[in-house]
Amino acid sequence: MQPELIDVVFRSQKRRDLLLLLGEESRTMDEIKVLLDVSPTAILPQIKRFTDSNLVIHKNGSYELTDMGDQVFKKVRSLVDVLTLVEKDNYWIEHDLGGVPQYLLDRIGDIKDCNLVKADPSQIFEPNMELLNFFSSSRYLMVFSSFYRPEFLPLYSKLGRHDSEVSLIFTESVLEKFLHNYERKIRKFSTLENTELFVCKDGAKIAELIVSDRGMMISLFDSYGRFYHDYMCCSEPQAISWARELFDFYISKALKVEGEKSIDSVICASENGAFSESLMFSLH
Repeated sequence: MQPELIDVVFRSQKRRDLLLLLGEESRTMDEIKVLLDVSPTAILPQIKRFTDSNLVIHKNGSYELTDMGDQVFKKVRSLVDVLTLVEKDNYWIEHDLGGVPQYLLDRIGDIKDCNLVKADPSQIFEPNMELLNFFSSSRYLMVFSSFYRPEFLPLYSKLGRHDSEVSLIFTESVLEKFLHNYERKIRKFSTLENTELFVCKDGAKIAELIVSDRGMMISLFDSYGRFYHDYMCCSEPQAISWARELFDFYISKALKVEGEKSIDSVICASENGAFSESLMFSLH
């Protein structure tokens, strides 16, 4: 892109807003005035800069992006979304994003509307009722967890019994601890028709991910591997879709714990001290 075109796109806030507006759909001058809250005198010079640069054309009484303008719009929107995410909160800068695959990092602006929920220090060891209540009416629930959260087990079972689709991915150590303390409940959960249980190796770079039709939440470790119980949450469809893709990434690296034989194998491995490669293959 020529330096002049970079100036056209990035030098003016009005032009950026106009580009993002026209990226949604073509607009008449009256619509542009109302949606951007500008006068014709203020916006016409910006439109001219775009038309002179062959990014915008005037067609059938409306302004619309050219094919090249549409390509520029997609890149600018992606950049604006990422900058919005970073400027909104330092969480994404201060925490380790190593658990997010590159193709989702490239689209991390999809979760720009996430809000930070900070843990109350006096309730860190109490059940997180806010999350439990939020996800309690989900039609489907996808959970990845690399830390032990037993207070959520009744939620998983309740949703499973009420015909909600429930998929759980636990790391080895988390699943071993669940089976040690709640073997009967885990066995019961695994027998429900609409539930799935998976295990993956320890060492995942995200602490927790929960996705449902109601919304998503994600907890990350900080850059030193520490976890403070803070999390980001969002109910926007774009964020939910992004989070579902992240869950699918982890499920592709996990193995299904299916049937009594698989659970017995996990318990046996736990009693022997660790998961083995042969066990992981036997679960497949």
